[in-house]
Amino acid sequence: MTGPPWGVLRTSGFRMACVGAGLAALSAVVVFTVIYYETLVSMRVTLDGNIVGEMREVLVNGPETSLSVAESEVRSALEEHSTRIFYLVTDKAGFPVVGDLDIPMPAPGWHDIEAAHGRSFAEGVTDLRVDVVRLPDGARLLVGADSTILKHLDLLIRRSFIIGFGVVLLIGLAAGIGFGRRALARVETVSTTTREIMAGDFSRRIPLSGSHDEFDRLALTVNAMLDRIEQLMENLRAVGSEIAHDLRSPLGRLRGILELSLRVEDVSELRESIAEAVEQTDSALSLCGAILRLSQVESGVRGVSFEPTNLTQLVRRLAETYETVAEERGDYFEVSVHEGLTLAGDVSLLNQLFANLIENAMKHASPHASVTLRVWRERTTIIARIEDNGPGIPVERRADALRRFGRLDKARHTPGHGLGLPLATAIAELHNAKLSLADAKAGAARPGLAVTVCFALPQDGA
Repeated sequence: MTGPPWGVLRTSGFRMACVGAGLAALSAVVVFTVIYYETLVSMRVTLDGNIVGEMREVLVNGPETSLSVAESEVRSALEEHSTRIFYLVTDKAGFPVVGDLDIPMPAPGWHDIEAAHGRSFAEGVTDLRVDVVRLPDGARLLVGADSTILKHLDLLIRRSFIIGFGVVLLIGLAAGIGFGRRALARVETVSTTTREIMAGDFSRRIPLSGSHDEFDRLALTVNAMLDRIEQLMENLRAVGSEIAHDLRSPLGRLRGILELSLRVEDVSELRESIAEAVEQTDSALSLCGAILRLSQVESGVRGVSFEPTNLTQLVRRLAETYETVAEERGDYFEVSVHEGLTLAGDVSLLNQLFANLIENAMKHASPHASVTLRVWRERTTIIARIEDNGPGIPVERRADALRRFGRLDKARHTPGHGLGLPLATAIAELHNAKLSLADAKAGAARPGLAVTVCFALPQDGA
């Protein structure tokens, strides 16, 4: 992200920063206002209470106290009081009679009086809070108290508020701009990566900052999605050429058969040509059906038909069938399965899974294939492992064997479409299982192939 720092002013990040700073400043305003109000009100109530108390001591006869009595009481108070309480008594003409203030007598009621600039009522006293009452003969009595501290406190609180508000506002703005720029930088990185992916570079991924924040978690999710999309795109690119490769042979033979049939006059030879054409058509239809089954399984739509399945009985029924097939072909097939193995699944798909693995082992290990199938349970996992004595699959080619049409070079000369193991893998994933390949006998001339399928079971049962 380039440009001057204040370029963020035009972005939504700055608006978010302003909102955050404004909320922080507003909170400060509320707190300072409450403190300011409560402090001043409390001190003013105390000060007014002192003035009212002094007023009562002077007005010994209440509102009916005469001027002479008030004068006498004020003189006594001036002699006795050491606190900063001030008095003033004037006659009905407004002339001072007694007191320690030299100010014009205000109207009856409460007043806040400030000394003229450069002057004071007493040492350090520049502000007074006073109460004025009218006496029966028209004279007036003023009792006041020093309120300078209230004014100073008012100024102090206002100054502190302004400074605090400014600091909070600056911190909020700085933090908001900092976080906003950081967030916008991460968003810009995501946007740049997304544009590159849209341009066709599916290998690009959103970089992680290592802070494990929300952006990193989002980036991990998006990167996982991109990995899946890239895998699907690679599958799509491969499917076209692989389908064309596998369909070219039966369609080419079908076309040749049909051309020859046009020149055949013998009915028996024509019937043989038609039968062979039907066989090639069946081969092409078989490929299309296998692709449709694989697509259906990979889409997960068969998951809705899951039900408790007795895996022990399912494997044993398959074993009876393939033991007969192995005996007819001169192969060896052995099965070992534990009792009481059950899991939630689709019976037809589980049949397809084990049938594909058994047929794949017999086909690639022949002649004289030796195939063993063992199924057992370890805690919360059901493990199925099928081994053969064939040539096996090199480690670097096993990924090819598990993808669609991923037939190895030698397998190109045998019947099939290269969809057996991919279909088995898709069925395993649909059943929350993991399929893996390994050597049956590592280091042997014919290491064979061991296919392991691990079904994860719920913690509370099978």
